[in-house]
Amino acid sequence: MITSQKSAPCLGCGQELKKAFNAIEPGFEVHRCPSCGMGRTWPDVPSCEIGRYYPAVYYGKDNVRFNPLLERLTQLFRLQRARVVRHRVKAGTVLDVGCGRGFTLSYLKSLGFKAHGMEFSDTAAWHARNVLGIEVETGDFLNSRHQKDTYNAMIFWHSLEHLPSPIEALVRAHELLKKGGLLVVAVPNFDSLQARLFGRHWFHLDIPRHYFHFGKKTLKKEIQAQGFSIVQMNHFGFEQNPYGWIQSFYNALGFDPNFLYSILKNKTARTHQIRQHLMQAALTLILLPLFTLLSLVLVLVETALRQGGTIEVYAVKR
Repeated sequence: MITSQKSAPCLGCGQELKKAFNAIEPGFEVHRCPSCGMGRTWPDVPSCEIGRYYPAVYYGKDNVRFNPLLERLTQLFRLQRARVVRHRVKAGTVLDVGCGRGFTLSYLKSLGFKAHGMEFSDTAAWHARNVLGIEVETGDFLNSRHQKDTYNAMIFWHSLEHLPSPIEALVRAHELLKKGGLLVVAVPNFDSLQARLFGRHWFHLDIPRHYFHFGKKTLKKEIQAQGFSIVQMNHFGFEQNPYGWIQSFYNALGFDPNFLYSILKNKTARTHQIRQHLMQAALTLILLPLFTLLSLVLVLVETALRQGGTIEVYAVKR
């Protein structure tokens, strides 16, 4: 049950947060700062308990989450990400915080980087370690054993919002990067058209695994405040943004939350069994062409307005 205790002050500006809406996940709310717009999941789950929201099914057997076609697309997106990083900074040491299966690090390694990763648990790190041979440390990033002024690049790709202390993580990243080193951050955009239109049904909320919800202004402000200069901010992401629209349409219409996302996964990572939801599966397939077309149009609109469903930031340490 949600406690009656007030939410903690805004992490960005210290103002009192206001309730925005009840989350789909029972027992949680989303609060928003009326001043800077930063959001927070409330109540937040203590670090010692958050593991129960990352069960084995969350990762899939051997960390394989999607069907073969989507798995291949995932790898292509990671390859492109690695190439962008290599374009922005010379090859050297790189740390990916929340490296997942390690595809990005593996591609960076092939481009001349010395690759290191961090993950939440041994389960999350299994593929990167045992299949790709990447060095991955598990545990708390803030208390990690990494040395100051070590890394040429650091990556928080849809991982910063999973951390209970994201501002402290940016401070730590500044310490670990060499001067002129590259910081890469991608997060869902809490100020996006998607977020504002769908509210509690927005696919990218992912509560309670996402502790905080950044908008463009708050993310930019916090990155700059920790000693970085932003060199690029993208509002178009083909990997995340179109699907954000598609799944949010279904959620808003009353389908089981993230039903399509579940059935697109490998069978060991699904939270829904298709044979038990035949009518819903049929309606999902019927509506998919329409929602896909709408999503592509809306991605162009949100990109033009610089209100994309996710944002990517590239910054250098001053």
